[in-house]
Amino acid sequence: MSESEAAVAIVHARGACESVLLMRRAQRETDSWSGHWSFPGGRRDPLDQDLLHTALRELEEECGVRLTRRDLDAEMEPRRARRRSGAAVPVTPFLFGAAAELAAVPDGREAVETAWIPLSVLRDPGRHLLLPVPGHPAESLYPAVALNHAPLWGFTYRLLCDWLALGPPPCRREQAGREAAGMVLEFLLSRGATLRRTWAERITRQGKIAQVAEIGGAIPAGAVLERFAQPGEYALSVNCLEAYPDRVRIVGPSLKVHIIEASTS
Repeated sequence: MSESEAAVAIVHARGACESVLLMRRAQRETDSWSGHWSFPGGRRDPLDQDLLHTALRELEEECGVRLTRRDLDAEMEPRRARRRSGAAVPVTPFLFGAAAELAAVPDGREAVETAWIPLSVLRDPGRHLLLPVPGHPAESLYPAVALNHAPLWGFTYRLLCDWLALGPPPCRREQAGREAAGMVLEFLLSRGATLRRTWAERITRQGKIAQVAEIGGAIPAGAVLERFAQPGEYALSVNCLEAYPDRVRIVGPSLKVHIIEASTS
């Protein structure tokens, strides 16, 4: 058993108004996801017989919701959740079904709020935005849904999008990232920039491969952030957008990087 194994519980309430249970994590220095909206879940305890046991135990401890193995609908493929420091944590999601929304009470130590979020909200493209998120520079926007006290973003957001089949399918994610970067470039050209060099592959100073375009003139970073913080389907085609006076960096859903550089010479 790996010490870093973890599991989360996706509890799906069926019925006329489908919804999913989320919790807002308490503010804790030791928690890489402090204050985030997330699924109930956590690290596997040495006494847990398996990761399904972990998911059920954490669900009851954090939200006061008791389910059993009979309520399991599916075990999803493990994915990696990145931490502020240290190696990413492998997380196995377990999907549970409930006939209706169950009473949920946050434990107060790890969870300070619980909410059943209607799936109609999550499926509405107009609710998906590129937003600044706590703990990250204001020049960086991430795909998110605005919820009470904090945005829904990051690992939980991506997992929800995968579960609900939102955004581009895996076979189109690289192309979707290119299209999103193209929209940013078109916006800059519409604001008076001139195209100096079109997209070409380049090795960045960090040793990463990126597609880079060059424009003439400074980049109106504030205008870029304001424009792409509006609702739009492109939010599901971006993993991160950073805007500065000398460059814009767009990371697509496949994690391919596009950079638009400004040249004032």
